[in-house]
Amino acid sequence: MAQWEAVIGLEVHARLLTSSKIFCACSTTFGSPPNTNVCPVCLGYPGALPVLNRKAVELAMRAALATGCEVHEHSIFARKNYFYPDLPKGYQISQFEEPLATGGRIGEVRIRRIHMEEDAGN
Repeated sequence: MAQWEAVIGLEVHARLLTSSKIFCACSTTFGSPPNTNVCPVCLGYPGALPVLNRKAVELAMRAALATGCEVHEHSIFARKNYFYPDLPKGYQISQFEEPLATGGRIGEVRIRRIHMEEDAGN
């Protein structure tokens, strides 16, 4: 067994403390009545285009810089098409192939990537 090394990978999600969602101006207030913090963008209506929340980008960049990641000048969002019971539009906007930042660490723990995506439960 000495020839093997245990390598454990974790995917950690962090909620950025913004007052609105990542791609629209709807509130992120926890405990609101169902279906009140939604708009045509959240629901994926035809013609409704997402607009990236500047504060969310700033907070994600702060996390990247605080952990020693390289923040990339260019990153890409894409649609991940699959069913979530609490995501009626049928897709989630996320970064995968070209994330916001890569290559940092917290103590001995290496960070492969920091990327942003919308919360399916919002």
